[in-house]
Parts: sequence; C-alpha cells; structure tokens
Amino acid sequence: MKQKELSILLRVVVALCGVVWLFFLYWFGKDFILALIEPDWNVTVCALRFALLIPVLLAMIDAWRILTRIGQNNSFCVENARGLRRISFYALADTALVTVWGLYSYFRDLVPFANGNEVFYLLLIVVAVVGVAATAAAAALSHLTLKAADLQDENDLTI
Repeated sequence: MKQKELSILLRVVVALCGVVWLFFLYWFGKDFILALIEPDWNVTVCALRFALLIPVLLAMIDAWRILTRIGQNNSFCVENARGLRRISFYALADTALVTVWGLYSYFRDLVPFANGNEVFYLLLIVVAVVGVAATAAAAALSHLTLKAADLQDENDLTI
C-alpha cells in the first residue's frame, strides 16, 4: 500500500470516529441539557461526560492534519511532532477527566454506580490505564518524529 493510499484509508477511519463522536455528542449533550432543565438529573456528572468529548475532538482534528501531511509525503516534520505532542496532552486530559468522573461517582454514591457495582469502577481503572499508555505512546512518537525530522533536515542540507 502506498503512502497516499494509507493516508486516505486512515483519514476515512478518523472520519468514521468523527461520526461516532457526533453520536456521543448528541447523546451526552441531550443528557446535559436535560440535567439543566430537570432537577432529578445530576448536572456535574452530565457535564463531566460532556467534557470528555472535547479532548477527543481536538485529537481527531490533529490526527486529520497529521494524516494529510503524511499523504503529502511529509511524514517527518516538526508540525507532525507538535501534533502528536498535543494528542498526548489530550489523552492525558481525557484520562484525568475519566478519573475525576469515577472519583466523583464513588464519593457521591450515584445511581447507577451505587449498590456495589464494581464493574463500573473496574472499567474506569482500565480506561485510565489505557489513557496513560496512549499518552506515553503519543509522547514517544512525538519525540521520535521530531528526531526523524531533524535527521531529514540534516540530510537535506548535506545533499
């Protein structure tokens, strides 16, 4: 598979993730608006769930830009390294928000998380671990991309 075809395929995947993101935006946004209108809904939990979507959107925008540059045969550039670094920060922010949501739910003893529902908390721990791993992976890729961009610039100057 050529680099341009790979870039197009990955951009299609990012676009499909964007469709899923829009579904969750509708779903959580509807809950957030209901929480503001009806007093039975917990506004804090709905706001945290809604806030989880913001770093995902920003990461998808940066991923789209990176994949566009890869399709233009500009894989190792400083802009891609910066984009990967921002994606690592977005993953860390999302992980922190999930952790805050879990802790808030635990200490407030909220339904459906009350009554000894350990599966929810186990899922939060798994999501937090995966988020930290994604943060580390994106940061490492950012560092390696920056080193490769420096090497490429040095080779371009040598020739």
